[in-house]
Formats: sequence, C-alpha cells, structure tokens
Amino acid sequence: MKNNIIILGGGQAGIYAAREIRQNDSKSNIKILGEENLLPYERPPLSKDFLLDKKKEEDLYFHSYDVLKNENIEFENISINKVDFENKKLFAKNDNVYSYDSLLISTGSENKKLSLDNNLKNDIYYLRNLEEAKKIKEIVSNKNKITIIGGGFIGLEIASSLSQLQKKVIVIEIGNQLMGRIIPKQIADLVQNTHIEHGNEIILNKQIEKITKKNGDYEILLNDNSLIETDFIIAGIGSTPTVKLFENTNLKLDNGIVTNQFCETSIKDVYAAGDVSNFYHPFYERNMRLESYQHAQNHGICAGKNIAGVKTEYTSIPWMWSDQFNLNLQLTGICDEYDEIIERGNDINNGVIYFFLKNNKIRGACGVGIIGKVGRDIRITSKLTEKDTIVDKQILSDQNLKLNKLIQK
Repeated sequence: MKNNIIILGGGQAGIYAAREIRQNDSKSNIKILGEENLLPYERPPLSKDFLLDKKKEEDLYFHSYDVLKNENIEFENISINKVDFENKKLFAKNDNVYSYDSLLISTGSENKKLSLDNNLKNDIYYLRNLEEAKKIKEIVSNKNKITIIGGGFIGLEIASSLSQLQKKVIVIEIGNQLMGRIIPKQIADLVQNTHIEHGNEIILNKQIEKITKKNGDYEILLNDNSLIETDFIIAGIGSTPTVKLFENTNLKLDNGIVTNQFCETSIKDVYAAGDVSNFYHPFYERNMRLESYQHAQNHGICAGKNIAGVKTEYTSIPWMWSDQFNLNLQLTGICDEYDEIIERGNDINNGVIYFFLKNNKIRGACGVGIIGKVGRDIRITSKLTEKDTIVDKQILSDQNLKLNKLIQK
C-alpha cells in the first residue's frame, strides 16, 4: 500500500524534504501544498541580486515543473484553513480535503508588522516573498529618499542594494547596535561603518512615535522629537513562525512547532522543518529556532530522511551569511554561550573573525570581510565546532597561521 505524504509549505525546507523522501522511497505519493502560486524559489536574492537586477525571476526557482514531474512529486497551489490531526486530514479554503499518512509542516515564518493607524498600513512595505520584492523594486525606481525601519539582516541588505541604486537611505534601529539579535557588537560596528562610508545614515537607540502622511510623502517622528522626511518606508523588524493554523490543536507550540532532533512533533506522523520549527539540537543540548537558507535546506533533508524511515538526527552546526556592499558576513554556531572571545585579524579588508569559546572549544564564530576573505576560515571553524575540538588560541588569533592546523586527523 502506498503512503500519502503531504508537505504543507512550498519553501526551501519543503522542496528539499520532498526530493530527499523520493531518493529513499520510490513508491509513496508526495504532494507539496504551497500558498504562493509559484514553484519553490530562493528567497535570499530578493533583497540583493533581484533588487539590483542581477537576477531575474526565472533564476530564482529551485526546480522546474518537469523536474518535479520526473520525480513524481506533485505541487499544488492551495490555502489550507483547517487541520484534523486525529483523522489525518487537511481542509482547504476551496473545500478540497487532503488525507495523509505522514505530514511535514514547513510553513516558514512571516513578517512582524508595525503597530500603526489603519490608514497607514498599506503605506509600509515588507519583503518576504517574490511579489513583495517586485512591488518594492517597481516603486523605488521613482523614489529618492527611503527609510528602512529595522537594522537586522534583511533591512541592511535592502539598504545596501538601494544605496547601490543611488538612493538616499536612512536605517532606524531601536537597539544600540545593528543586527543585535544574533551578531556580536564588534562585527556590527564594522558593518555599520561600511554603510556610513557608502552614504547610508544609521540611527540607533530610537523608537518611532508616529508616522504621518503628508502630500504623498511621510514624516517619521522619533522619541527624541526629531523628524525624518522620507519618500518611501520599508520595515524589517523580525519575523514570527507561521503557526496560526495550529493554535487551537494539540500540536505543541512554543516559539514555533516544537520538534525533537528527528524533526518529529508532539503528534505521531507529523513532522516540522525550517523556520517554523523550534527544534532540539543535540550538540547544544537545547531547543532553538533558526531562520536561514542553509538551515532550511539541511533541516528539510533531515525531515525527508526520517519521513522515509531513515532515522537521522539533525546535528548540523548553524551557519548563515549576509552580503552587504562588498562585504560578506558569516556566522557559524551559537555566539551566546561562551567564557572567552578570541579575535583574529583587525582589518576588514583582510577579514576579521571573533571566536566564542567555552572550555577552550569553539561554540560559535562570526566574521566579516571583503567578499572571499572569511568564508574558508568560517567553514573550518564549523568543522572544529562539530568535532568539539579543544583549540590552540594562538593559532586562532594569528591570521598568519592557517586554521586547518587545528583539525584533528
């Protein structure tokens, strides 16, 4: 008897899970249900190469319909509005009903929205999907002064792209540093200096009191009574896991869908992967929720293996990156558990890396430099973390000494 496997969510985790299931299971029916009327596509380029017109829409898709058809993977554009876990059924808004034997939830995350008067909600733009990227790209072509609310990865990547399009950009961040949720201040300060050197204005430690529309433009009042005039506003103030569909069910939720190291949820035969999953990481011995390209891919693959009956722990060391101007920023591991920080390099042109150690072992590292300068060392660092290697601090701190000397044979 064939199994019916449904993947709810047509993003990166979902497509990689589907193809991994098929590699290990040639018989089961696999169907991806996605809300966007598009095949799964890459999201990282939306804030960078797509805005800069270096990539077209057709360059973003992971696979064509033909590839999915050849692997006997169905894809359907549909919106689900009810889940019956007890009877293993999904109910769509168009009254279709989908039965499953195994279900993977990979619904991702969604933008947090600014709390504003209703008459301004349609004036603030966000970037999460291709449709939003197209709108922003079209509108900014006729704008000159653009304000970005939020100094995280997405806000700064957009700021970098718009600056390269010769726009005047202002970034407003409520915290005392950029990218404060995950990036060490030492690295954030280097990135901030680069933005300033390229003409972007960075405003830290300020809250927005009010936004007023005036003659087609906008006035932003800050909590120090300063006023910013701008043509266009984009907000990137974080995201939340997309779990509303499951809030009144027995599925365990806590900052996402709680899963173990095998991508299993609290309900039998229901799995979760990617941004939506608050998963247990056996190396760090804690639950965490990550939002990154690499994690979505790796977690989806792990979920696919487990759904296909290949019991596999998810042990990938977190890794993410951001390209801004000519800088490449990379982060590996977790940088909030440490008893010592080691600095490698002091020149952004040659790359600067901060290692976060606990008991002489690397728990995480963050580096930034001209594109191509830190990637190799970050990859080696990830291996050292994974192997739980006791490291020589002299080698870590001396840029003239290669990190691969630390890898135990």
